[in-house]
Amino acid sequence: MMINKWLKQLTQMLASMQTAIYLLLIVGVVSALGTFIPQGQTPTFYLQHYGRTTSMIINGLGLSNLYHVWWFQLLIILLCLSILVCAYRRLRWGKKISGLASLFMHLAIVFILIGALWSLGYSHSSFIEIARGQTIALNNYGFEEGQLKLNDFKIDYYPDFQPRQYTSDLSLINYHGKNIHQSISVNHPLKTGSLKIYQSTWGWAIQLTNLTGTTETIISLKDKDLFLLDEAQQVKVQAVFLPDFKDDKTGIQSKTPLPDHPHVWLTLLQQDKVVDMAIIPVGQEVQLGSYSLRFDTFYPYSGLQIKQDSGVYMVFAGFIILLAGLGIRYWFAFWGKKGAN
Repeated sequence: MMINKWLKQLTQMLASMQTAIYLLLIVGVVSALGTFIPQGQTPTFYLQHYGRTTSMIINGLGLSNLYHVWWFQLLIILLCLSILVCAYRRLRWGKKISGLASLFMHLAIVFILIGALWSLGYSHSSFIEIARGQTIALNNYGFEEGQLKLNDFKIDYYPDFQPRQYTSDLSLINYHGKNIHQSISVNHPLKTGSLKIYQSTWGWAIQLTNLTGTTETIISLKDKDLFLLDEAQQVKVQAVFLPDFKDDKTGIQSKTPLPDHPHVWLTLLQQDKVVDMAIIPVGQEVQLGSYSLRFDTFYPYSGLQIKQDSGVYMVFAGFIILLAGLGIRYWFAFWGKKGAN
């Protein structure tokens, strides 16, 4: 008996338009906090940036991971229930067509809210850099099954050698039992299900061989990156790729971005101080300090942004239902007036 009374009171409360408005305002304010407070950081991060008292509030209330915290999800559920109960009551008390249109529009809001919450809390995005010919497992980056291979990478230049377009030829292997082969470029991603792969950046990678000692060691690093050769002595080597090497009165430079005369500029540093440097072509060895290094090869790599978001389907469904509700409402309103005339 008490349970029935409690459920009746809860239903009456949820059926109130005032309750729905209050819940909507609370959700809006809390969501705004989630945009101002960086999400998913460590407790130490909030302590350093917000101080002891504020960080305790942020971590205690779960504002650091807002879209996963139970009370925010409960607010969304209550708001959705309130909207549905209000729509149901209007359907019972109002005209059938008008009530049906209202139900559709209220249901659309529920779909959009749940889809947006899912996208904010459970979508996943990762930036990867992959070399030509390399294959990576997607589950190593937090995605579902499947492998991604970069078959080829090409750059299209304007006459002044400014990049016009980057194109990655990709193979998505065994993703939900499917194999997909597609070339992607900026603004033309690969799409399959809730997974999207965008072309983002590119760069050059260099492969060296450390010939020092009795064992040869392969060194792979990106253009302008540093590689630690000796941790104890803090010895590092930096490689700057010069695709079209030129050395004249204007200085050392690359005439064009095309790999027509490829060289690498190697700098040996110890405790961040320059010890030695040299510029060598592909296949040549050089002695830098006490280290013997060989420039083996170079290759382009592609920077890809991978996103997975299932919530977007619910948002799209919500917009379709909303359009259906608007169509029902105004279509019958138009024909009702026409029939009355």
